[in-house]
Amino acid sequence: MVPITMIPRSEVQEVERPGWILLFGRRKTGKTFMLKHMIKHDNYFFVTRGGLILELDEQIPYPVFEERIKNLLLRDVTIVIDEFQRLPERFLDLLHYHSPESRAKLILVGSSFSVARRLMERRSPLLGIVRPVRIGLIRPADVVKGLSKLDIPAELILRIAPYISDPWIMRFVDPRSFSRSEVIDAIRFNVPALIGEVFSEEERTLTDRYELVIRALSLGNSSPGEIASYISGFFEKELRSQDVKSYLANLLRMGIASRIQLMGRKRYLYSIESPLIDLFYYLDTKLGYYEVDVPMEELENLASVREGTYFERFVVELIASLYRARVQRSLEPEIDGILVKKGRIVASVEVKMGQISREEISSFVEKGPKEGERIVVAREGPAVEGVTLLTPPDILSILKESSK
Repeated sequence: MVPITMIPRSEVQEVERPGWILLFGRRKTGKTFMLKHMIKHDNYFFVTRGGLILELDEQIPYPVFEERIKNLLLRDVTIVIDEFQRLPERFLDLLHYHSPESRAKLILVGSSFSVARRLMERRSPLLGIVRPVRIGLIRPADVVKGLSKLDIPAELILRIAPYISDPWIMRFVDPRSFSRSEVIDAIRFNVPALIGEVFSEEERTLTDRYELVIRALSLGNSSPGEIASYISGFFEKELRSQDVKSYLANLLRMGIASRIQLMGRKRYLYSIESPLIDLFYYLDTKLGYYEVDVPMEELENLASVREGTYFERFVVELIASLYRARVQRSLEPEIDGILVKKGRIVASVEVKMGQISREEISSFVEKGPKEGERIVVAREGPAVEGVTLLTPPDILSILKESSK
């Protein structure tokens, strides 16, 4: 097994900046691991569900913890309080009161987006005192940098990187001997438990409609209208796209869904953010494999259908990070990625896992935007004037140079 410490997190730089920090995001995105192993700290407190506070091997009742925090805030130390939202409400007032004279750096950690929202509300004692930092999937450049340390081909790195971006899978797979079957086995029972935990942390119920919205997304329904049409087939009353938008908004806040803007429009395409969560719901919706034993060969064949989508999204996001640009999409004509910076198109991207032909490149050039660079990512392909062809080794080389 490869230790997860090999995967850097660029969010570390954001957390280490001066000031008090609120670190938040859905469960299993590596917040606790990052803080324990990548950020220097002097005191690390973890609050249990029962309200007991743990520091190393010590169990601390709240009154003792409160006095300890008062003293620590006056010192030049870094304090981490994990799952702080489980503490009594008066704890936030205590922090507010002692913040002016504090010399300590404080990092509060919460496993839900609702926690962050409450702390940023007008009446919150910590409004203007803590700076929020969201922790989601590991950023594409960080994943590739970490995997590049291993002796595996560049093509394999880019293929498995989308899965590794959800770091909990590292407990179950080794990138050096990566197989779809390991991933399929790992997500079968872990993803349902994770989704249930996320909804519980957000104080919401995983209703049939939420479940169907997630399943609709896994099947490639990306607009509110398409999702509404899919869900309406399961209920007597037809659902409108406007109804679906409220479900999608909540899934976005929970870190389950993500969205990408359509080029030149105020409309978005939605998808499941994590390939692991997406793959579970795709396989279960198609084959019911959560409750029914399905031959692994059949599951792997079906999983390979989605793998191209994960590869495409990941590579486009990776290239966008190199350009420091945002990603937009075009459906008519269909273009994998359009990179926009300061309102201007800087590049359009076409991605293929395998080879690409001259005819396919010509079609991409003809239908794509006339502004910006034209980038084609493929295992191999012909040289075409005005088009930058990037192979997986090329991408890794560019990323390495950009890190110097």
